[in-house]
Amino acid sequence: MKTKVFKNKKLDFLELRYIENITQCEKMHLHEELTITALKEGSLNISFNDSFKILNPNEITIINSNIIHNATLNNKSVKDGYVLYIDNNYLESLNLGISLDYIFLQDDKNSFINLCEILLAEDVPLLEKEELFIEFCLSTFSLKEEIKQVEKNSLSRKIKNYLDENFLEDIILEDISKEFNITVVHLIRVFKKEFGLAIHSYIINKKVHKAKELLNSKLAIIEVALQSGFFDQSHLNRSFKRVFQLTPKEFQKNIFS
Repeated sequence: MKTKVFKNKKLDFLELRYIENITQCEKMHLHEELTITALKEGSLNISFNDSFKILNPNEITIINSNIIHNATLNNKSVKDGYVLYIDNNYLESLNLGISLDYIFLQDDKNSFINLCEILLAEDVPLLEKEELFIEFCLSTFSLKEEIKQVEKNSLSRKIKNYLDENFLEDIILEDISKEFNITVVHLIRVFKKEFGLAIHSYIINKKVHKAKELLNSKLAIIEVALQSGFFDQSHLNRSFKRVFQLTPKEFQKNIFS
């Protein structure tokens, strides 16, 4: 699998990944950033908690942060794919005047593919890349298609905030249930109903994203594994690949190559 990554500390609100031969990501997961995906050939089944969509070569899919989903091959000819991660706080700072809680497919991927190729090009100035990216955001996120508001649940959000602050600690369900004065059974049901993930799966997602952040600092991968709360490097490798379709070593190699 050939992979390229564009990431620059001056444009720390975005990250682009190109994969020559996309593989399946069957495990339900989420990303902390908004993601945009496009294919050059073949199609993917994008499944959510209660629905699914087919991503075809003439489309892009936009999935907001913390939306549970997976992706499976619709046929065996899926090739060349791009995944762009965008920080939601940055999008909000652009003052586009729309909600960012949505999932939709959009026709005509040409402008997105063009953006991806420019971002990956080594001979294009950073200023030009940034300007093209902002122009893409202004044109894309002004569209309002199939907007899906995310339900807000005060208890489940408080539980999520607690997990976000304590995911590196050695906590058990009883610790969390005592924090909110609820039973373990109620805790599991409330969280799963709102976010579509088991609590342990959500914590693994948090650890994987923490590891991805640490990989930018050229730390040894074993050190990244320990600092992001994994038992060892192999545990990190398995979890990281399920979410990002490449190993921590491949990710780090592409950043610093």
